[in-house]
Amino acid sequence: MRRPHIIAALAVFPLLVSAAFAREGSASRGEAFARTTCARCHGVGSRGASPMPEAPTFRTLAGRFPIDDLADILVEGVERRHPAMPDFRLNPLDADDLTTYLRTLRR
Repeated sequence: MRRPHIIAALAVFPLLVSAAFAREGSASRGEAFARTTCARCHGVGSRGASPMPEAPTFRTLAGRFPIDDLADILVEGVERRHPAMPDFRLNPLDADDLTTYLRTLRR
């Protein structure tokens, strides 16, 4: 005798567990992403200038933008601000990590 409600519950259970253990943003992963992807032009650390003077430091960006909204903006895509700046979109995990790291630069 089959019990559809038990089968349905078993099918949904892995989704509930994965939601409960959803990955939170990580400042260390965000910093690593910034150093790998952005540091050629931007100053991404807690001090120092940007290698490209036209590119603001991440400290400046952290103070200029509401960080809570920034992850959504990074996922939707950022259009170039100057000729050397590429258009880009981040996946949600990278955006969460990067914004978590930017929060550490506001201190």
